[in-house]
Amino acid sequence: MVRLSDVRYTVRLWRRHPAMVIVAGLSLGLGVGATTTMYGVVNRVSNYQLGFADADRLAVLWTGNAEKGIRQQPPNWEIVHAVLEHGQSFESFGFFQGFGAPVTLSTTTEATRVSQMPVDVNALGIVGVKPLLGRTYRLEDFQDAVKQKEARSIVISYDTWQQRLGGAADVVGQSIHVDGEPRTIIGVMPQGFSLVPWEDKIAFWISNDLRKIPEARWMIAVGRLKPGVSTASAQAEATVIARQLIEARGEKPGATAAEVVSLHEAFFGGATRGLTFILGAVSFVLLIACANVANLLLAAGTARQKELALRAATGARRGRLVQQLLTENLLLSLVGCAFGLVLAVWGTRLFALIVPAGFPELLRHISVDTRVLGFALAISIGSSLLFGLLPALRTSRTDLNDVLKEGARGTSSKGVGGRSALLVAEVALSMVLLVGAGLMMRGFLQEQRNLPGFDTSHLLTADILLGGTKYFDKTPQDMNLVTSQPEIFYDQVLERVRALPGVTRAGIISRLPFDVWTHPFTIVGRPAPESGKEPTADLNEVDAQALDTLGIRLLRGRTINERDTASAPWVAVINKTFADRHFSGQDPLGQAIRVSVGPAGDGAVTEPQPRQIVGVVADVTYPSFSSEKPAAMYIPFRQHLSQYGREDEWIHTRKVLAVRSSVDPLTLVRSIQGAVADVDRDQAAHDFMTMDERVAASASVTNSRFFASLFSTFGTLAILLAMVGVYGVMSWVVGQRTTEFGIRMALGARARDVVTMLMTQSFKPIAIGIVLGVLGGFGLSRALNAMFWHMTTIDPVVIAGISALMLAVALLAAWVPVRRVTRIDPQAALRQG
Repeated sequence: MVRLSDVRYTVRLWRRHPAMVIVAGLSLGLGVGATTTMYGVVNRVSNYQLGFADADRLAVLWTGNAEKGIRQQPPNWEIVHAVLEHGQSFESFGFFQGFGAPVTLSTTTEATRVSQMPVDVNALGIVGVKPLLGRTYRLEDFQDAVKQKEARSIVISYDTWQQRLGGAADVVGQSIHVDGEPRTIIGVMPQGFSLVPWEDKIAFWISNDLRKIPEARWMIAVGRLKPGVSTASAQAEATVIARQLIEARGEKPGATAAEVVSLHEAFFGGATRGLTFILGAVSFVLLIACANVANLLLAAGTARQKELALRAATGARRGRLVQQLLTENLLLSLVGCAFGLVLAVWGTRLFALIVPAGFPELLRHISVDTRVLGFALAISIGSSLLFGLLPALRTSRTDLNDVLKEGARGTSSKGVGGRSALLVAEVALSMVLLVGAGLMMRGFLQEQRNLPGFDTSHLLTADILLGGTKYFDKTPQDMNLVTSQPEIFYDQVLERVRALPGVTRAGIISRLPFDVWTHPFTIVGRPAPESGKEPTADLNEVDAQALDTLGIRLLRGRTINERDTASAPWVAVINKTFADRHFSGQDPLGQAIRVSVGPAGDGAVTEPQPRQIVGVVADVTYPSFSSEKPAAMYIPFRQHLSQYGREDEWIHTRKVLAVRSSVDPLTLVRSIQGAVADVDRDQAAHDFMTMDERVAASASVTNSRFFASLFSTFGTLAILLAMVGVYGVMSWVVGQRTTEFGIRMALGARARDVVTMLMTQSFKPIAIGIVLGVLGGFGLSRALNAMFWHMTTIDPVVIAGISALMLAVALLAAWVPVRRVTRIDPQAALRQG
């Protein structure tokens, strides 16, 4: 229990020694501030309110099969219908896609790219949010269908209503064009509504009739549990029903199992675990701060030994002395908490500024709420016990005779071992964060230097995605049937763009090479691999000028040319990694491969004929989060499937336009937009960026920059705190041993010898801390690779550089107080002793 008299005594003591309070409070404040900032982020994600009615009863149903290596797969409509009809756990189900899909919205004045989200008839209703205007979907909406299964009616977002349709009061019943098709607006959702928290820019939701495609598995199944039903019991029931359904078909269910998790866990579980891992790493800063303050308190306790010994001699019990010291520590922790909260407010604002553009918008709105305040107070009070208990126990264990004897000798060795151990811990914890920061920063710089591995100068890029039944339509089997129009469209666009003044070359490619999208293939003449275990390679459609425009070097054979049409033998150009990996010791030219478009296994569509390899090109640089450098295949734009599964038709209908110019590339934007509009006013080129801008804005670069910046910030705080710790320990040593050093120098020792002795003594705990920190840094690197991406590889140069930096900084912090030895007057020191 805290006594008021102890508080008043502490305040009087602080007035006599304000420097110690400020240094200790700021040290602790840095640790509390950094940890609280990261906790604020974790709190924002883990406690995010979805805004749905009875959101705790919403759960996601997955299916899986351990024998096939499938853990979480969206169930098809047939399974969900069976669970709903024969089970007792769910009231209803709705389906929606977990991400937005780009489409072209055209008005009377312009065509623009927006994001839509496919849903089923129940998705908007199951979350319990009523539309602001009109209504949501009904089964009768499918009587007028587009692409076989999409309702022509459409529910739009509040922003689309306000920004694109002028907020018209009579918007319900109006028509807009999506991918060239007229759509009738039947409802407007409330402002801020979103089915998926990180997809908050959805322009509208388009409903699909899943009864027509009962085997499709491309939407998340979200169910509303009946009151009192747990996810565990719902999961057990769904597993039984799924297996019964498979058996009724005459198939073996094997290891088929259902998994039911809360909607919040499905959305934020992985992110929360990743951020909690970072919070754990950041807590090292707090531990370093605690070690700092503990060292300061040990030093202060030594200076107060006479005072406490006199109080003990006059009747004060040890428990009473400990109570006084812990009260001082508690008040000091509150000072640190106040400093930490100020830093946390600034830290959350800084975090919002450095969050990459592709991260959820919710991470830009982090506040210091009551949970965060409680966390800061809890770790501050907990820290007072952590950093204060040992010094309090040691300081309170005093004997007046021993203190007077030690005072006569002018030195005390009590506490040196404890302070050295704390110093080792500070240096080791700092090294762990510095190693992590160094490896991440190296990965980021290397990636920025190497991407994309081809010539980016004077290169303009833009995205085009063709939509509408003019370019592709649905078959009754939910396949995407492409027409001949995409080839005509892109031929005409390229003809116009190549004719523009300042354009030297122009080509199209399905995706830029550093955006990896792998597809399975087999090598003709070799044993067929097991289904689902085929080798994969990055697949890109290109026209005759694409590789040359990008500057990807030809190593052997030839590239794609104008003669590679649908009626000619089908061909492919591979990269060097493909050749080395799959044709080691062989000539790949003339070999044949059979390509499938789509995911490995049952979802892929195999091309009708094999492709002959006619060329090998240089590798480009792939993002660091790829587990290994992928093999790559480039195929002619005119040699393609007629039917694709799921959204795989994008490989043919979606293109990046690459334009090499002799002028400033950005001056060509308006002319290229005009060329696209001349060919088809319902389509649009968007996201115009130079290649340098596109590389800098790529997810790989921005993500690695973000995490490198985060760890570098915390590593900087750690090394600053470690410097304070080393400085504090050596200052105490010099202060306590002044008389000893005076005697040494009076007997003939040179000040330089004493300085060398002290620096040698300080080197040992610093070196031990560095070694332990490097070992801990290896563990952190492995954990980061497992959690995020494969970029923090152990680099001896980085490890050596970080170790040298830590050693230099720590020795500098030690030398600053140690150099005071050179100013000691032996006679004055002897008189003082």
